[in-house]
Amino acid sequence: MCINCDLNEILGGFVSGPVAPAASAMKLNRRRFMGAALACTAVAANGAVLAQPADGATLILRGGKVYTQNPAQPWAQALAVNGKTIAAVGSDAEIDKLKGPGTKVVELNGRLVMPGFVEGHIHPFLGSFLTSGVDLQVADREEMFKVIERHAKAHPTGNIRGFGWRVDMFPPEGPTRQELDRIIPDRPAFFFAIDGHSLWANSKALEMAKIGKDTPDPVPRFSYYVRDEKGYPTGYVLEVNAVLALVNAVESISPAGMANLMEEWLPKASAAGITSIFDAGVPPIGADQAAVLSFYTSLDKAGRLPFRVVGSYIVKSPPIDDAVKELQEVRKAVSSELVDISVMKIVGDGTQEGYTAWLVEPYSDKPDFRGASPFSVEEWMKLVGDTDAAGFDLHIHACGDGTARVALDAIEKAIATNPQRERRHTIAHLVYVTDEDIPRFGKLKVNSQFSANWFSADPDTAGILVDRYGERQKKLYRAKSALKAGGGISFGTDWPAAGYFSTFKPLDSIQIAVTRQLIGKADNPVLGPLDERLTVAEAVHAATLGAARQIRLENKVGTLEPGKFADLVVLERNIFEGDVHDIAATRIDLTLMNGKAVHGTV
Repeated sequence: MCINCDLNEILGGFVSGPVAPAASAMKLNRRRFMGAALACTAVAANGAVLAQPADGATLILRGGKVYTQNPAQPWAQALAVNGKTIAAVGSDAEIDKLKGPGTKVVELNGRLVMPGFVEGHIHPFLGSFLTSGVDLQVADREEMFKVIERHAKAHPTGNIRGFGWRVDMFPPEGPTRQELDRIIPDRPAFFFAIDGHSLWANSKALEMAKIGKDTPDPVPRFSYYVRDEKGYPTGYVLEVNAVLALVNAVESISPAGMANLMEEWLPKASAAGITSIFDAGVPPIGADQAAVLSFYTSLDKAGRLPFRVVGSYIVKSPPIDDAVKELQEVRKAVSSELVDISVMKIVGDGTQEGYTAWLVEPYSDKPDFRGASPFSVEEWMKLVGDTDAAGFDLHIHACGDGTARVALDAIEKAIATNPQRERRHTIAHLVYVTDEDIPRFGKLKVNSQFSANWFSADPDTAGILVDRYGERQKKLYRAKSALKAGGGISFGTDWPAAGYFSTFKPLDSIQIAVTRQLIGKADNPVLGPLDERLTVAEAVHAATLGAARQIRLENKVGTLEPGKFADLVVLERNIFEGDVHDIAATRIDLTLMNGKAVHGTV
């Protein structure tokens, strides 16, 4: 299903006003309805036959506005659930006929029902670990130092760690260990930046990790220890390889420890309406990514996993020769009803803030430097080609336009070389893409994945990225252009990573995609170009069906129609009406996954 084909039909049922059962666009054909909902069997979207309980539907939601995202029936009043699946969608009168003695009925009283959110790029394990320390998401540098000092005094023993400092709080060369040593001189301390790609450590942490003047950089020019004029590490550490080398030495964490932190986060995900996710890479414990990913299957088998998971095997740097084999082995080892590890995640570059994103043209404030990728062009072609030939989908981190271009080149070569098949390759983040490369996404059928919560005008996009990009900064995050060029888009917050505002809540992303402003005040500055603002319908599609298609779940979830799984959310109000600046504050009253309430009660 393509957003460019669907939205006019879907919105046509909305702009006529409140749900009207008699309206031709919304009325169920009685014969079709009775055949699907009241007969002894119904055919699911995937062709399976669904048994209909003799005593009626399991659950009925009625008296509301049901946004189905199904162009054949865009809006309805009510919905019936049988077990894990949707039995029927229609008017109150039609759905009431499915009520039996055991049916639970939820009166919506005008509230909005819509598909559950599909998170197209998130890191639950890493996010749970990073955000378990002191929170440094504060207004300015001075307040940040006060927060660190208060936390250190309140926790007088043990290591200190935290998350959330921003690059704009420091000069281009980054923070220094000496600044931390003044507050915490006698025990290790390290703090992750809000971008998730860099770290700030004190002298004790560097000492414990045995990182000194003669320590080689893990990936020169890409993942490295920033050094002073004498060659000593400053305490500013860039990109995953170097970051993990320090963290694992200072505060090694077990798979069980990582899992416990993630499980504490699960109710928050359900409260945000998340019913499916793409895990875009776990922090490996040693070299074993399966040790962390297998916690998903353990939760699933115990009946405690509140969302579907499509996971990835992550490749951060060479060697790459065994990557496909390793993905195959992880997929075989980690699999269950709700969990499928089926995507190759490639960390193609870093971030603009740390000069580790790979650009086509040099950085404006480093005119002799374009950044770098951890892979050579030859390695790009081999890794993408081998993965495609094995039948796996790719998900490529590309903040820089240079990385987006080489990824498109490699995918184009793989399409020309390998046997024809339906591909679902995705390139993620796309902070800036050149004018000539945007149409290639549609031509090659490559999905554009955006973290729409990054689209706001803030000290990162309107400050740091002006320095890094110059005039190019006027063309950041062009999701609307990707749609106009015939490509598909999907949303994923990349939690915990961000430029300024870290969130895992899809409603935050939807509001920012529509306004291109920070959440809070309606008169906050707007990030240009103004014509890149999405409609609410386009943003909702990207956060539901668009992301479902990205991870090959569109035949199971993403719309509300008979035969699909009952993954849905009930919102306190209709976000398609009223002030768009209120979208993020809209309360989610109920989240169903597989027909089961994972947030709220029925």
